[in-house]
Amino acid sequence: MTPGSASPSVPNQRPPLWRALVLVLLAYGLLAGVPYVRGIPPAAGSVLATLLFLFLSLLVVAELAKYPLRPWRDAAGLAICLAVWYAVGLSARSLEALRTVVSAASGVSFLLACIFAGRLLALIVRERNILLPVALVAGLADIFTVFAGPTGKALEKAPKLVEKLSVAIPQVGSAAGPAGARGLSHVATAGLGDFIFLAFFLAAVWRFGLRHRATFWGVLVAMATGMLAVLLMPRIPALPLLPFIVTGFLVANIGAFNLSRSEKLQVTAVVLGVGIVLLAVGLLHGR
Repeated sequence: MTPGSASPSVPNQRPPLWRALVLVLLAYGLLAGVPYVRGIPPAAGSVLATLLFLFLSLLVVAELAKYPLRPWRDAAGLAICLAVWYAVGLSARSLEALRTVVSAASGVSFLLACIFAGRLLALIVRERNILLPVALVAGLADIFTVFAGPTGKALEKAPKLVEKLSVAIPQVGSAAGPAGARGLSHVATAGLGDFIFLAFFLAAVWRFGLRHRATFWGVLVAMATGMLAVLLMPRIPALPLLPFIVTGFLVANIGAFNLSRSEKLQVTAVVLGVGIVLLAVGLLHGR
């Protein structure tokens, strides 16, 4: 039996739940507390907030990825987190004075919902070799949706909707002025698909015994590179984050996919076919 067709594996021991809870609380504290930090220049504050958020959110995803996949449990977690996120959204207008607290609660509940969705998605994959074409196609599709597809159009015509379906990283000190919480502003966002596929890949890493530590650091560096490029070079348009996640995942697991010659040809054909279709749709859509 080749490594690529090996049966899925799970962690030998279930990690303690308190670690995940602590990380979730730290992520919430970061989102709620960063807007009140004073004395940091805006540019430095944007970089610091982005790096801290990426590190903490990735820690949350990585910790929850260690748990064995359980469809009904993950579905229940998804439903509960979506309900909390929706309820928080409904209360946002009536709690404008508590905007930082509400925004942080919305961001964390949305992040957790995406994690459970990604874990459910990981159940579909039965062998590790499937992860390679999935990663490549997902990266191509995200590039298309941002630059020529629905995400790009939504960014132009309905930015509020895109922001709602994202986790927003607050600007350091934006709520520390006279306006208080009402002055809250954000420096960047990470969207729905980014966190779903991030959870999908990290859950698959544990399920198939891939390099979880290398994946964590590879994805973190890749995501930070993409987000900081947009922050530090304003002329660069909003970049899709999923290709950076895919790059970090694939670089960290070089050599983990044992494809036969025919499988390599099939993967190449699928990726090229998808790329050509997306390119054609983009060109037709732009006319």
